[in-house]
Amino acid sequence: KLHHDLAASFPMDEIGHILREARENRGLTLEEVQAKIRINARYLAAFETGQYDALPTPVHARGFLRNYARF
Repeated sequence: KLHHDLAASFPMDEIGHILREARENRGLTLEEVQAKIRINARYLAAFETGQYDALPTPVHARGFLRNYARF
């Protein structure tokens, strides 16, 4: 379901590109973002690289994505 929801709005690789670019433009590492929003860096990296299968349940993944995008 998460794959479908995300793909309906953006191409899968574009979401990760947008998140990574925004983070890098702020000069932050994945670890710094992890410390600020308390989402494990491996999940943040999974979003950035489009490895959605590495994420926990779709409910968690949606919440993580929302928090990361708002950050």
